[in-house]
Amino acid sequence: MKKINRMSFEIKNEIKLEELALKRLEKKKQRMRNLLKIALPDEAIYREIMLSLGYKENKLQFLELAMITPYSEIRKIRDRKLIELALLHRAGFGDAYGKIDNFDFSLKMDRKVWKLRGVRPYNFPQNRIKQISQLLSLTADMGIFSFFTRRIEENYNDDWTNDFKGNQKIANQIVKKIMNFPGIGLDRKQEMFFNIIFPFFLVVYEDEKNQSMMDFLNSIFEYHKPLAANSIIKESMKMLNIKKVSSVKEYFGLIQYYYDTKGGDGE
Repeated sequence: MKKINRMSFEIKNEIKLEELALKRLEKKKQRMRNLLKIALPDEAIYREIMLSLGYKENKLQFLELAMITPYSEIRKIRDRKLIELALLHRAGFGDAYGKIDNFDFSLKMDRKVWKLRGVRPYNFPQNRIKQISQLLSLTADMGIFSFFTRRIEENYNDDWTNDFKGNQKIANQIVKKIMNFPGIGLDRKQEMFFNIIFPFFLVVYEDEKNQSMMDFLNSIFEYHKPLAANSIIKESMKMLNIKKVSSVKEYFGLIQYYYDTKGGDGE
């Protein structure tokens, strides 16, 4: 009898996480819809990526940096080292005077607005700027929207089976290929994909009524391995008495469960 009750508990948890994951995903999609009302696709993706680089301590600072150094300006600079220098200058961490043509040097944040206390050196904004400059220079020719569109569509797959582990291996490989660019670590790029690229392009393909691409992206969400566990995930697993998370979808569900229980939305 205990075994049956345990199985019933597990099934209820699976249903709960499924519903909560979709709730969290819808929040992210709505954010992207709202952003696309006020920004072109290139600028929208760029702003969201820049925002994500700041974690909770420097999110707004990175957004301000993206606003005073728009992607359209980044594309004109093109060269990686000069892009890095331009962003460091505008962030208040460097001096680019006379080193970049047709650049407004007067736009510059106060270095003091950046929060460094409690931030690991690897995550200092100066380091994050250096890392993201590689992606920005890589996409300067075609645009960051076209860059990810091509990566996603080149890796399209509809050959999913009933083998969850096999599907997971395929999904993991697809995301690695889509996010195959230098500068950012693998875990961080996976977070970037599921928190930004995935919901953004779901909205794009919904607007285009492209059901096959929507199904493709949703399959990746269904099968891809969970992201690296953080304190929120661990706390939610403890509250729900869950020992293992099998997919990003369940991971999303656990995050939403935490905020539904503790308050806030984590965005």
